[in-house]
Amino acid sequence: MSYKIIVSRFNEDIEWLNSEKENCIIYNKGNKLNIHNEIFLQNVGRESDTYLNYIITNYDNLPDVVVFTQARISDHNGSDNINYLIDIKNQALNYTKSCNHYIHNDIGNNYDWDKKWNLRPNGYYLENNYKNNKPITFLDWFKTNIDLAYPNPINIYIAGIFAVKKELIINKPIEYYKRLILQINHHINPAEGHFFERSWYYIFN
Repeated sequence: MSYKIIVSRFNEDIEWLNSEKENCIIYNKGNKLNIHNEIFLQNVGRESDTYLNYIITNYDNLPDVVVFTQARISDHNGSDNINYLIDIKNQALNYTKSCNHYIHNDIGNNYDWDKKWNLRPNGYYLENNYKNNKPITFLDWFKTNIDLAYPNPINIYIAGIFAVKKELIINKPIEYYKRLILQINHHINPAEGHFFERSWYYIFN
């Protein structure tokens, strides 16, 4: 069984990945590390741009399982623990769908996970960071780019950290991912980057 850990890095310390460094590809948008498995990307699109770049570039040569992660998971997971990534890699092998998600019931009152979460009482979240300067609710974006049927409950990979089998990635043609990357490569912190966090499960399942 082959696997790769795809790391989206800016300037974070990645020593916690050392035990798996030969299985990592570091997509770097910050200061140079001078390591052999480092690939530089323009600093746009947050981690979603990194993940999609990897898929598009390696679509015909993917490993059995891909682990997608930010370079510092302690912000979301308590600690930078490589065993967490290994665990979700192993879990992915045992599921027919991608794994490590949280289920949220959309009750319409939660500004973090509601289908219109980015339209706040005081206006759109990151109002100036939308593609073509056209704010859109997450609901409308999801129905336009991911699936006309908005799910409730919705499965979400918190912080965009997850593992997925090759077969689930290639269920969609490479052109699908090339279209998706155009949604996020317009800004260093696009609002759509937050939409992807809430959509990865449905991109692959």
